Amino acid sequence: MIFLQPIGQVNDDILNFLKHSLSFLWPTEILPQVDIPKDTYNKNRGQHEGSALLDTLQVKGDAVLGVTEVDTYVEDLNFIFGLALGRKALISLKRLKPDLYGSPDDEELLKLRALNEAVHELGHVFGLTHCPNRRCVMHFSNSIWDTDIKDWRYCRSCLGGKPIDIVRSDK
Repeated sequence: MIFLQPIGQVNDDILNFLKHSLSFLWPTEILPQVDIPKDTYNKNRGQHEGSALLDTLQVKGDAVLGVTEVDTYVEDLNFIFGLALGRKALISLKRLKPDLYGSPDDEELLKLRALNEAVHELGHVFGLTHCPNRRCVMHFSNSIWDTDIKDWRYCRSCLGGKPIDIVRSDK
């Protein structure tokens, strides 16, 4: 079971889309929202530290995926779309929004980007590493264009021969 947990206020349409979409791979439920801790904010950067946001999550089920709308970073990177550590993962919607890049609001594109990043970070939770295949969801996204070019699914190489359970066992 995968649990989605909003960190701060998160668009319900995005959360419900992620729940529905991720349920094709894993049973998925939405947990109540948790507040964004003030000590995660770095005022010099104007961003929240991703690892500190992960610490707000309590592991339930196989994994918990935090979803936030605040801008996130980790040391040595300007920003992150997501992060995973142990059985906890996080995605930030802030830099997935088309209007940040001068495009009109596009909720469908935002949903697809959120799904890509959610499946990517959950792949890390279940033991997958970055993939050299630019179309695979496990390819590292250095920019929004990397996120847009890849599919939301794992490539055959990432699925093949791995001793991990990333596909629903009840199918």
